[in-house]
Amino acid sequence: MYGRELDGEILEFGHEGILYRNSFIMYDRGTESLWVHTTGQSVKGQLKGKQLTFIPSTVTSWGVWSARHPQTVVLEGKRARGMMGAFSLTAKTAERYGVSVGQGDDVKLYPIVALQKARVVLDQFAGRDIVVFFDDQGMHATAFERGGHTFRWSGASFVDERGRAWDASLGQPIGARDASEQLIPLPATTFLIHRWKGFYPTSEIFGAPEPE
Repeated sequence: MYGRELDGEILEFGHEGILYRNSFIMYDRGTESLWVHTTGQSVKGQLKGKQLTFIPSTVTSWGVWSARHPQTVVLEGKRARGMMGAFSLTAKTAERYGVSVGQGDDVKLYPIVALQKARVVLDQFAGRDIVVFFDDQGMHATAFERGGHTFRWSGASFVDERGRAWDASLGQPIGARDASEQLIPLPATTFLIHRWKGFYPTSEIFGAPEPE
């Protein structure tokens, strides 16, 4: 998900109907520049090299989300059909997917199978201390700057160094009355691993051995 405002202008997008490195391409109606949906970057046209601003979002099932956030409203739409197929991240297909943290050329991949084992990963990325949470029930991950906190999986919830349970989708303590302790979210996008490697062949993969 990205913001449509760029350099003070609001862009309108359409589907170009072609693929780039197995990722579908959008175009903006103003300049007809081409944009890659998985990176939010323009690869051809007047706006080539421009980057849309990532808006943190979560890919999960409606059942899991609505149970945790019952006041959520829904934008109605028709079920998409066609060549793009269906999103199929499940426990059986987990080895095919990873979560790409970061944006532009500065990214790192966290394989879903590694996140399934750890449930919470404390790491350093782009000079920042970060945390990656994995929700095994909803099969999705979120990433945040961890602001000096340490986290662990208690067997029932994500807890900090004080034993407080945290909402991993919002990055704040459960039951928090305001956003004073909300963690800073990082771009985190679920990717098919082979497609991610096509975009970022030299970028780091969590848990992979260091090149000799």
